[in-house]
Amino acid sequence: MLTKKWGLALLSLLFMMISCDPTDNVDIKPEPEPEPEPPAPVVKTYQELLADSLYKYARQIYYWNTLIPDSSVFKPLSFVRPDTMQGLENELLAITSTNSFEPYTYTVNGATITDSKYSYLALTSDLYGGGATSVISNQHQVRQLKMTLDGKENELGFTIGFARVSYLRGTPREMPTAPQDSVIALVRIVTKGSPAWDAGVRRGDLISKFNGNKYAYPTDLNQISNAINGNSLVLSVFDPASKVETDRSFTKAVYTFNPVYKDTLITVGAKKIAYVAYKSFTVGTNTEPALEAAFNKFDNATDLVVDLRYNGGGYVSSAAYFANAILPTSANGGVLFKEIYNATMQNKQATLLSQQPVYLNNVKQSYSYFDIDYSEAANTEKISKEGNFNSSGNITTVYFIVSSNTASASELLINSVKPYFNDVHLINAPFSASDNPNFTYGKPIGFFEIRLGKYSIYMSNFESKNKNNEGGYYDGMATHTTANDDIKYDLGNPSEAAFLAAIRRITGNSGYQPATSSVARSVYRSSSLGVDAIGEPTKIFDMVRTPGIH
Repeated sequence: MLTKKWGLALLSLLFMMISCDPTDNVDIKPEPEPEPEPPAPVVKTYQELLADSLYKYARQIYYWNTLIPDSSVFKPLSFVRPDTMQGLENELLAITSTNSFEPYTYTVNGATITDSKYSYLALTSDLYGGGATSVISNQHQVRQLKMTLDGKENELGFTIGFARVSYLRGTPREMPTAPQDSVIALVRIVTKGSPAWDAGVRRGDLISKFNGNKYAYPTDLNQISNAINGNSLVLSVFDPASKVETDRSFTKAVYTFNPVYKDTLITVGAKKIAYVAYKSFTVGTNTEPALEAAFNKFDNATDLVVDLRYNGGGYVSSAAYFANAILPTSANGGVLFKEIYNATMQNKQATLLSQQPVYLNNVKQSYSYFDIDYSEAANTEKISKEGNFNSSGNITTVYFIVSSNTASASELLINSVKPYFNDVHLINAPFSASDNPNFTYGKPIGFFEIRLGKYSIYMSNFESKNKNNEGGYYDGMATHTTANDDIKYDLGNPSEAAFLAAIRRITGNSGYQPATSSVARSVYRSSSLGVDAIGEPTKIFDMVRTPGIH
């Protein structure tokens, strides 16, 4: 039997064992709650990625980028469509509609259409090597067609215009026995090097049949459009003087064109007048040899007429080459033009450009657009005389024949040389009632190519100004004289109304009439405006610059 003493000892030992439990001093924590599953990443579709990218680039590089609202308001993904191109076009129009200059409204077949006036997008594959587009008669589609600025086209190579029979009075093509109010079709323009040109089709040709069919205006416009949109065509040309009808057969092809429509040097009294009609400012390897060949023919010229009525622009570098070809040597080193980018780009904050490699003539370079300096100083083009034409500066006035289709780089050329001549005189050559007879197109804005997937985006990036900081011709350049696009005569023919107007101003003889032309035609000058046209001769409205390249 345990004694009291031993009982107390056992109790003491038990107490010590309990108090020395090692778990007593451990901070016991409850079992942790399981970590929540991370949210599944949002996977955007291809169309959503494009829509999102277009918006983000615009917020950094669009010239008026500060006007574009926040994404929560703009909602770029709301523009996604099953037709990817249509969705992107809608989004680009919404982006460019944030300022008052860009939206461009016009009428086609009674329908009102609104486009971006200065910005556009296209499949990259359609912008090089002639693209994949044939002749288009629908005027809305024509405005979307971007001629490939590498000097190639994929089409038949001509456009037509409709005019009343009275339009031919006093010319070798006069049709005295035909109803004078009836409408006839004439060739409006032919591109050198095209299938139509090689087949002998020329501006002013009177068309009697399309593929053997006599079509009437306006009831058969669809049939005519289908004929000139086909892969091949038999065009019957009628000469009223000889009563001979000649068939011209040709097939659509990809071809390299000569951007010089016409060059000639004519003598009127003591004046030697150089004339050059230019299609578009294509890549330098296409533009420069053509211009050099033309200006080499103009020895001893006393005056210059530059015809840009069908010139919608092109590469800024080629417009600069043209300017350097006509400016005097004394202008060397002077400012030709300046390009002004938005503050985001000038402050090197357009970080998305690091994802955009530069392409020169579709060849990828080793640097990106982010590596380029967008300051005004770094984007000021200086004059460097090309060739011998007007080296001495004897030509002090330049006459430009223009139209409401004269745009972008062609307006840049006019604006850039203006400070270096005593006078720059603009003669407007409208063709139909839809042409503005008082102004050029109005595009002092340029851009460079941004590639998103298989699409190329050209959105307004910079504004151009000349030596005197003149620019801002958003409504077009005001013209001084109107003389109509006289398609019954070839370009460069002194009887053609616009060229004749220039000759009369140059000579100071307002009644001058070429010996080959009947005075009677001047009586019908008010009738020399065309009725309608199929196919815009101007297929681009571009001022394309590769920044950092001068």
